[in-house]
Amino acid sequence: MMAVPTRWRTAMRDQLGSAVDRIERAAGHLGADDGSRALQEAYPAVVGAATIRVWLDAPPWEQAIQPGEMHRRIREEFPDLFAALSELDVQQALTSPWRATDAEPYVREARVFVSETQRRAQAWLEPR
Repeated sequence: MMAVPTRWRTAMRDQLGSAVDRIERAAGHLGADDGSRALQEAYPAVVGAATIRVWLDAPPWEQAIQPGEMHRRIREEFPDLFAALSELDVQQALTSPWRATDAEPYVREARVFVSETQRRAQAWLEPR
């Protein structure tokens, strides 16, 4: 395995940082009883973490992946609830009203998914 170029380490750190921030905001929205906004924050956090997982499996600094293939691989990485959600009209699902109690399992799943992705990425992000 070749060392991860600095720009990709930076991109991964930024992507993970954004995902963590979104999960925290999603939790705040749950606390404010706004399930819709919570889900609107959690979904992009999952997309970001799934993107990192694809990068770890197929490093883009070694070989580029075509956009359509990348989109497919990202969706394949989604955890259970978000995989089901992605089968729907995502735009409509994210703009529909959600009760906090209904969105909470999604936020919980997103938190675990982002956390696991952080652990997997850590070895890649350490300087070599």
